[in-house]
Amino acid sequence: MCVIRGRRITPSDVKTVQELLLEKSCLGRWGLALELCERWQWRAANGGWKSRAALAILVEMGRRGWIDLPASTRWRAGSRVRGPMVSDWSTEAIAGSLKRYRPLRWELVRTAEQRRQWGALLDRYHYLGAPGMVGANLKYFVYGQAGQLLGALGWQSAVAHLGCRDRLLEWNQAQRARYLDRLVNNVRFLVLPWVKVRHLASVILNESVRLLQRDWPQHYGVPVWWVESFVDRQRFRGTSYRAANWEPIGWTRGFAKRHGSFVHHGQRKEVSVYVIEPRMRRWIHGDVRQPLLTRAFLLAQRLSEENQPLTKRMRMKQIIKLWEPKLPPKCELSVEDIETVGKELSEFVSLFGATFGRVEPTELFELYLQGLLSNTERKNVEAIALKLDGPERVRNLQRFLSDYQWDESWMRAEHWKLCAESLSDEEGVWSIDASEFPKKGMASVGVAHQYCGALGKTANCQSGVFICYSGPKGHALLDSRLYLPKKWFEPEWEERREQCHIPKETTFQTKQELALDLFQRLSKSQPFGGRWIACDCSFGNNEAFLEALPKDFYYLAEISCTRKVWVKTAGTQPKLQTEGCSVEQLLKVKHLLNWQTHKIAEGEKV
Repeated sequence: MCVIRGRRITPSDVKTVQELLLEKSCLGRWGLALELCERWQWRAANGGWKSRAALAILVEMGRRGWIDLPASTRWRAGSRVRGPMVSDWSTEAIAGSLKRYRPLRWELVRTAEQRRQWGALLDRYHYLGAPGMVGANLKYFVYGQAGQLLGALGWQSAVAHLGCRDRLLEWNQAQRARYLDRLVNNVRFLVLPWVKVRHLASVILNESVRLLQRDWPQHYGVPVWWVESFVDRQRFRGTSYRAANWEPIGWTRGFAKRHGSFVHHGQRKEVSVYVIEPRMRRWIHGDVRQPLLTRAFLLAQRLSEENQPLTKRMRMKQIIKLWEPKLPPKCELSVEDIETVGKELSEFVSLFGATFGRVEPTELFELYLQGLLSNTERKNVEAIALKLDGPERVRNLQRFLSDYQWDESWMRAEHWKLCAESLSDEEGVWSIDASEFPKKGMASVGVAHQYCGALGKTANCQSGVFICYSGPKGHALLDSRLYLPKKWFEPEWEERREQCHIPKETTFQTKQELALDLFQRLSKSQPFGGRWIACDCSFGNNEAFLEALPKDFYYLAEISCTRKVWVKTAGTQPKLQTEGCSVEQLLKVKHLLNWQTHKIAEGEKV
């Protein structure tokens, strides 16, 4: 006994299917699914047969070896099958005035031969190829008045779950199950690449909706209230849809249905709709007080926070900023994976809950972590709260960071403990580095006009010192300290220090002194293995810093090319032992040191 697509399958059910295959051996998979629904009297909430679920059950039974299911005869995108007329389609340029090609001639795809031709056309000229259309669907060819093939369209039943649409209609699960078949999706729209006729695309869309209103009820017995389409804004502007009076209402979440489950691919698309029946909300809810779905209503309800920043009209400079030299690993997250990640984050937050004492700060702590991990463009408190939880949480999150108290030292020790359990290794390396963050204003604590490594010049920024640990098992940031420039301790900055809540006992420390304090505190706790320290020239050029490092550690420190060095054994160059020279000069001495040059790309692991 098992459960497939929400139905408990018993041995008697398997026997029923086996008998069906013997009695109806001439039927294909889809016919068998419909016959099975009739035998089980398996209907959806709207009264229709649950043929898709029945087909999925048949396929799963065949996969498990319980039945011998006939081979699928459905044409698949990317297959080698081509209609015999594909090579006969003329690719001669079609241009000029729209009047030359009107009235348009429409051909509904009915026969198997037409379906193969339609699929071959889409597979050859549409960037997504031909879709595998299951359930209620209609396909069309569109021709000019002289018989020139101009394009093709495909319609199929709308997807069950679409966030921006569900928020706009405000229907519940039962209402969606009852009225979803009144919604249709424009799954493919193709104007052939050699057709260059102005305004043709919008005219095709306009006429196709009128044809759909006529043909869909004839084939499936229900009217069409609403049509929708998903527009890839990285490729298209959606101008044709807008010109045909379609309205954008939001964005998809970036999921696709594959093998019966939803997989997160991250490519969000804009949702455009054409409302055929503005009264549909009144009919869905049975309430005449519900608003009409007019253009003004759709514009008012559009969610501004769902606007997709990456469109075809982005300037090249912005695209270059988003470009990464190395592609990320392929990662397809299902809905279950997303939910699991959320649960794991909550479990991680609960490890630090003891330091807050109340549940409210713990919830705000989790909200702030979610914001730091999200794709929010700005990581300040206001942007995080608005993006994830609404304007009413902005003040609470501000108070959490500015006024709430927690045991920072205890949280830090817990963090070290968790990292050590996962990462500690005898080959571990400690990395000490300073990093800067450009700032536009002067309100942030520690901000000043100083050298900014992120910009490669002196600019208005904050600076901090960081200690990381890395080894064969991974890497993690362990501790950090904000650097306060010397001028922040001058008498005229006293009021500014009070506004930033800087403790009065705080004194000026150089970045090297901050790094030593951080490292000494870490090394005393001794949770990590490894005896190597790495740092750049801002620390390597400071003799006092290198001398103060623990004597039982080794260090690999970058130094400047003008740094003076002495060689212990100089051979025929005794002056190098007594007088020394710069690193740059030492490189020019032949047959002394075995130098090897290695080029390392930005961000590369070595």
